[in-house]
Parts: sequence; C-alpha cells; structure tokens
Amino acid sequence: MRAGGGTQPTRSEVHERFGGALEELFRAVLRASGRGVPGGETELTLSQYFVMDAMADAALTVSQVAHAARVAVPTATRSLRALENRGFVDRERNESKDRRLVTVALTASGRAVLDEKRRWVHQRQREIFEALTPEERKTVTGALAAIAHTIDEL
Repeated sequence: MRAGGGTQPTRSEVHERFGGALEELFRAVLRASGRGVPGGETELTLSQYFVMDAMADAALTVSQVAHAARVAVPTATRSLRALENRGFVDRERNESKDRRLVTVALTASGRAVLDEKRRWVHQRQREIFEALTPEERKTVTGALAAIAHTIDEL
C-alpha cells in the first residue's frame, strides 16, 4: 500500500504506462501504413490516400499536394507517379504561362477510388469513436492532437 493508504500510481508509473501506450500507438500506425487503406477492391498506401485526399477539391502542383497531404515532396512525387500509372491522376502542363508548371488532378476513376476509401475511413473512425467510453471521448481528441503536434516537431 502506498503512503496515505491509497493505491494511486506514482508519477513514474504513470509516465511508464504512457510511454508504453505511445510506443504501441506508433507500432500500430506503422503496421497500418504497411497494410495500406482497406475498403473496396483497390489497394492504396496511406501516402497515396493522403495525396489523393489533398487533391479532392482542385488540381494542385506537386509541392502544393505535399503540403496539403502533410508529406515530404519526394513522397508526394512517388505517390503521384504510382497513381498516374494506375490512371487515378492526370498531369497537366501549364500551356499559357510557365510551361515548367505542372499540376496534378484526380481522374474520374481516381475520384471513385478516393470516395470509396473515404467512406471506409469515415466508417472506421465512427466505429472507433463509438467503442470509446464517454469519458475517453472527452479527452482523446485533444490528447491525440497534442501528441500529433509534438511528434511533428521531432
């Protein structure tokens, strides 16, 4: 029994449990990124999904895609090349001003695949949320945002 008769964990124990949970989260994300995005018949990596999602509303340059998808430019370039080879993305060269400027946009089949994946992702997010207790729901969104922000700074 701890001082004061309570069974409260020590700060060190809480820190250790947090560290273990955070490492498990990292491992789960790595496993998920290796599997790609389920839902439907078309396979996409997480990077490809984020790149396609970034282009959902408009044609963008590669650097704009990378920024919107929150991935590195080389990652966006590789993803776009693979998506273009599969017919999900078209590249268009600016014919009027600067011919070096190239934008990328979803094709009709790319839009269909993105819509299919988005439905699966949103359904899965709802299922995860519904599995949480009301108390967990109150804290998890802020905690996840804070953790993501901190990880981005590593």
